[in-house]
Amino acid sequence: MKNEFLEALGSNNANNNTDLSLYSRFVGNWSFTMTTYDEEGKIEDTKEGEWLFSYVMDGYGIQDVFICPKRGEWTEEDTLYGDYGTTIRVPMIDNSKKWNIVYVSKWSVDRLIAEELENDIIQTGINKDANDTTIWQWNFKNIEKDTFSWESIYSKDCGKTWKYATKVEAKREM
Repeated sequence: MKNEFLEALGSNNANNNTDLSLYSRFVGNWSFTMTTYDEEGKIEDTKEGEWLFSYVMDGYGIQDVFICPKRGEWTEEDTLYGDYGTTIRVPMIDNSKKWNIVYVSKWSVDRLIAEELENDIIQTGINKDANDTTIWQWNFKNIEKDTFSWESIYSKDCGKTWKYATKVEAKREM
C-alpha cells in the first residue's frame, strides 16, 4: 500500500530555491559508534548505531533519523534506554546562513540554532527553562566525505569549560 505521508514528506533533491549545502553532504546512510560520559568525564557506555539523512518538505529541509542501537539489534533494555529520534533542519529565511533545528525523541524535544564556524557545524541549544544557564551544543566536526565526528557538550560556567555528554564517530554506508 502506498504511504502518501512518506511520499509527501520525502524529497529526492534539494529545492533549487534553497541552499542546503551545509547539511546536504550528510544525505545518505551512516553507521556510528557512540560513547556516553558521566559528569566526571568517565565512559558510561559505548554502542553501535545508525544515522539516516534525507531531503524533506519538497527539498526545503533535511531530516535525519538517529537510531541507537541499530534496528534489529534492540534488546528489552534498549526499548527502555535506547535512542530513536529525528531532527528537522531548515535554513533561516533571513540570509544569516544560520539554521533552525528541532530534535524529537522519547527523551526530549530540543530546539537549536546552527551555523558553520571554520569547517565545523556548531549547533547551540536553546534552554527551555529561563533559569537554566547551561550552554549545550551538538556539533559536527572533522567532516569528510565519508566520515564525521559529532559531539554533545555542555558548559555550566558560561563557556569557560566544557564537558562531553556524548561522542559519535560516523562512517558512510556504501
